[in-house]
Amino acid sequence: MTAEYKNWQEEFVDINFTDQRLKSRFFKIIDAFAASPGKSTWAATGSRSSAKAAYRFFSNSEISKDELLDSISRATVEKIKCADAEWILAVQDTTAVGFGDRKAIQGMGYYCSTEQRGMLVHSCIAVTDQGIPLGIIYQETNTRMGKRSFMNYVVPQWQEAWLSG
Repeated sequence: MTAEYKNWQEEFVDINFTDQRLKSRFFKIIDAFAASPGKSTWAATGSRSSAKAAYRFFSNSEISKDELLDSISRATVEKIKCADAEWILAVQDTTAVGFGDRKAIQGMGYYCSTEQRGMLVHSCIAVTDQGIPLGIIYQETNTRMGKRSFMNYVVPQWQEAWLSG
């Protein structure tokens, strides 16, 4: 699968990177991931040095996940305003993303069992009544630590995400 969309600057029009090299690196990373959405960072970026650059980018204290998501949400709102649709649907879903038994991933909890590392991602996307996706409105990630049951931990916590998303 190959992504055809290349105008990422529209999605992140109001992001202010402190260093223009970060901005350039960011768009290279996005292009690589969009062209290879099912691949690992190493495979998508195409080389060891590009993968290391991507990892350094994401661990940079100047980069804020919330700022990136807020920028996407603001761009989505602008698309909603311009959409030629009678209805705009806000479609929500919670997805479990698994990373197997990799215990070395910092901050990673479990998602299906205490042996399976991963996270939960709750997303809300805007879609026209013709089924055309406009973008992300809201997204939240969560990891489970400890040995609480799924129903006692996730259901109450994610009810709020469903209601606020």
